[in-house]
Amino acid sequence: MEAKTKFKSWLTLALFSRSLESLKLETLTRPLKVGKVVTPETLNDMTMGQMVTLSSCDDGRKMFYVVCETLLGMKAKEVDRCKAVEVVRFVGWVVGRVQRINALFDGVKSKPEPEEVRAGIHKLNFGIFGLIDWYAKRMGISDHEEVMHVTWGRVYKCLEMDNKTAEYQKRLQKIYIDEHRR
Repeated sequence: MEAKTKFKSWLTLALFSRSLESLKLETLTRPLKVGKVVTPETLNDMTMGQMVTLSSCDDGRKMFYVVCETLLGMKAKEVDRCKAVEVVRFVGWVVGRVQRINALFDGVKSKPEPEEVRAGIHKLNFGIFGLIDWYAKRMGISDHEEVMHVTWGRVYKCLEMDNKTAEYQKRLQKIYIDEHRR
């Protein structure tokens, strides 16, 4: 794409030529600005509400607008007037970072025991709402909406600590059972 091409023109061409599917967005680097708006250096301040909003946009066209509105506060008309290269690079950078964040959450999940698998633990996957509900219960928050304003990093750290504690409790329980058998 040419450096001066406006996003709206580029998107129309990309959708028409179906080249949108072939883009490796997650490999792109962060531009310093999109239009006149400075982009964040990291996504560490992203809230759970923003994460939910970003995860809800799976449509290629809609994704560009949702990411820019959610993280930069830009309306669709503003995004349309920006340079396509800035919008595409920013959205690609965000997609890559969100994939890494999701991988962090996936990596902190504890591995189920064979007995737990037989009991149907896989049926207890409640998605993002389950995570928000767990955090609200953990922190004594009665309104789930309040959790939407918490940064993802805080929720992740609490989940990591609770899962490590649960793993420790499992190991300790096995030690007690082995000691009792002797």
